[in-house]
Amino acid sequence: MFQVAFFFCRPEVRMSRQTIVIIGGSGFIGRHLAAAYQADGHRVIIVSRHPARAREADKRFEYIAALHHLYDSIRPDLLINLAGASVGEGRWTAQRKQELLQSRLQPVQAVADWLHRHPQPPRLIIQASAVGYYGNGSAEGWPPCAENAPPQNVFPSQLCQQWETAIQRVQQESGVPVAVCRFGVVLGRNGGILPQLLKPVRYCAGRLGSGEQPLPWVHMDDVVAAIRFLATQAHNSFQAYNITAPKRTTQLDFARAAAQRLRRPLLFSVPEQMLRLMLGEQADLVLDGQFAPPKALLQQGFEFTFPTIERALDNLLN
Repeated sequence: MFQVAFFFCRPEVRMSRQTIVIIGGSGFIGRHLAAAYQADGHRVIIVSRHPARAREADKRFEYIAALHHLYDSIRPDLLINLAGASVGEGRWTAQRKQELLQSRLQPVQAVADWLHRHPQPPRLIIQASAVGYYGNGSAEGWPPCAENAPPQNVFPSQLCQQWETAIQRVQQESGVPVAVCRFGVVLGRNGGILPQLLKPVRYCAGRLGSGEQPLPWVHMDDVVAAIRFLATQAHNSFQAYNITAPKRTTQLDFARAAAQRLRRPLLFSVPEQMLRLMLGEQADLVLDGQFAPPKALLQQGFEFTFPTIERALDNLLN
């Protein structure tokens, strides 16, 4: 989610000017990624359902409403698809599950349709996915899930499976290489899930359920760096990458590190039964998890700026 391995070019290292098209470029990851590419002098074109609104919010980039609006004369060097509604928003009713699926499959179909028509395909597609692909690991004691670990028959895993199957079909039909990024829980400023993760700690709650469930987090700076790193590698066909911090971190590890930096005592725990009553099926997002080490990324030579939760929170909470 590569054969030539060289050390990652951090954003300050200049490359020849490229054209980068980002579907979902107005989202949490997309905003940071677009800004990093633009700061290095690259041309950034964002595909947004509401281009006028997006342009009003940030005038640094070009915006189009749909991929097929891209002129035939433009050959993107990279096509990055980050589109997909958040699994953490809204209860998982049958309707909501279908909305989550379609929010992922429709942009992939748009990519397939565009590649059929566009005379100048990109050299690489970078496609979003998530470590939810691996399902729940509590029954087995949360073993490490490298990129070749199998999926499961639970909703987040099924969602990612269908997402990845769709883009793999695009790769096979078009011949354009695809790097799939299976993102963990992305921690950053000005958005994302970090405020929700910190809320129990601010109320002095430490352990959620057992507290032993892995929290497969990653700092936003490392997300942007990893995507840009993968864009510099040689690609043949289809490869998935876990985009997570390398050190195993549990939910309780996170709570303790956050409490220390927020100067909050951890006075009580939240039992599993209460969370399941409050959240229903979505409680698995809190009570279960995956230890999905970034094996393939590390093998390519990528180096994390924030390998530990302590270093990440020192940066984000100061």
